[in-house]
Order: sequence, then structure tokens, then C-alpha cells
Amino acid sequence: MKYLLFFLFFISIKIYPFKIEVTNIIDRNAPVYIAVFDQEDGFPNDGEKGIFKWKGTPEKAEKGVFTDLPDGNYAVVVFQDTDRNERLTTWFFGKPREPYGVLGAVNKPKMKPDFFKSSKELSQDLVLQIKLWGP
Repeated sequence: MKYLLFFLFFISIKIYPFKIEVTNIIDRNAPVYIAVFDQEDGFPNDGEKGIFKWKGTPEKAEKGVFTDLPDGNYAVVVFQDTDRNERLTTWFFGKPREPYGVLGAVNKPKMKPDFFKSSKELSQDLVLQIKLWGP
């Protein structure tokens, strides 16, 4: 009986192709990092706490990065590691020193992004475009 319940629970979770395309990439040599968060903890600076992490070339980031995620609310952060230290470099007061982008940002963010304002409900196949903003 417990196997039947597990199976029914497993098949009720919907998985959607989730594509993230990064736009406005200026530096063609520096790697691009993408982190997807399903909770506020770690957002936006600690990509290790994200449920999906990706590092790749600007060309691949522009073409789009695919991941499959179940139904849910997600926030996405992107940055380009121009100093190649494998983390987002910030000024003393927290402002990024490297190109960065956040899901839903129509203009360059002036303050630290809020998880709930930056997240989007995933309920169908989506292609999200995230624009990189200069430091």
C-alpha cells in the first residue's frame, strides 16, 4: 500500500521544461552563473543554497539553459564573473561590481532584490529572459 501511495504522489508532481536565456552580455570571455531559488534563504547572493546552479559560456547562456523543475515559485539570479573568482564580487556596502540580473527586473535594481518580488510561479513551459545590468 505504501508503494502505491508513493507512486500516486510521484506521478501527481508536474515537471516543466524551464528555459533561462541571458541577454545583454558584454564580456564574451567571462563565465556566466545562474542560480534558481525556491526559498528566501540564500537569495540572491548565496548561489550554493539554490536548487539549481549552472556555470557556462556567454554563448550557451544566450541560447538558453534548460532545467526541469516541479510546480512552484522560483527566483532566478544571474551574474557574469568578470574577475573569475567564482562568486559575485560586491562593493563594501553590497552593490555588485560585476554584471548581474534578477528575474523580473525591468530596470537596474537599486536595492538588494526581494525573493517574493523577484520570483515567478511556474505552471507551464516557460522561457525566461534575464537581462544583465552593468555594475
